[in-house]
Amino acid sequence: MKFLGYILVRSIIWLLHLLPQRILYIFSDILFLFIYYLAGYRRNVVLKNLSMAFPEHDKQKRRKIARGFYHHFCDVILESAVAHFLSEKQVLNRISYINPELLENIYKKGKLVIGVSAHYGNWEYLSSLGLVTDYTVFGVYKPLRNKYFDRMIRHNREKFGVIPVPMEQIVRKMISSCRDKIPVLSIFLSDQRPVFQNIQYWTRFLGLDTPLYLGTEKLARKLNAAVVYFKLRKIRRGKYQVEFELICEDPSTLEPYELTEAHVRILEKQITEEPGYWLWSHRRWKHSIEKYRREREENLNNT
Repeated sequence: MKFLGYILVRSIIWLLHLLPQRILYIFSDILFLFIYYLAGYRRNVVLKNLSMAFPEHDKQKRRKIARGFYHHFCDVILESAVAHFLSEKQVLNRISYINPELLENIYKKGKLVIGVSAHYGNWEYLSSLGLVTDYTVFGVYKPLRNKYFDRMIRHNREKFGVIPVPMEQIVRKMISSCRDKIPVLSIFLSDQRPVFQNIQYWTRFLGLDTPLYLGTEKLARKLNAAVVYFKLRKIRRGKYQVEFELICEDPSTLEPYELTEAHVRILEKQITEEPGYWLWSHRRWKHSIEKYRREREENLNNT
């Protein structure tokens, strides 16, 4: 049954990729009507997130941002799907990298790079990074349960030179590359919500107490890796642009959490300026700092 579902979806995607872009986005507009108005996919989650992040906006403005997000979200779904059949030239017509020389200057020094981005714009297009850099590129991902779709996703990323690495294996792969003196660039999406038991750090993000993973900072210090933020912008429908912003080349020169705060502030600024391009359907603020403090205090009292 899973295989039949895969064949059906793959056939639909193949047909969609034959369409001119303007027709593809007509389908995206139809999908928006279904997801937003008929299915109401996570609409309550999106509106709740927006009300917490932008309490200064009235309900009408937050709904306008929500509709903009769903329009963009539908674009991302179809863009990412048909990317499976795009050529190198076609994908580079959809996403451009305006200063790849920043990466190459670090590459010449033989340093590892941790690339930090987020669920902003169309992050799936970052799988084209291997086309514009000499680095071996690791793309961190969470394997899918359906082996057929998982294989398709991996192929999607591998075709342009990115090596997909399951989340639980990335640390071992990076340490091994460092030991073998192979300069690699690993892409991390920084806005993932930590498992409650693994929370180690909180910050104020979009005005809210927000837990963060510290993996990027810890790995950068351990491996002496440069950290570069991938600032992804949506220029217009179907066109994205990436600007590389160096956060640090030597993480040992920074204070604890300074590196983490730096990439969080870049993302926060992007979201504040153009909120519709972030993934608002994610339950980013599910965990409560009050519960965290209460449980930590109880654990301390029990030791």
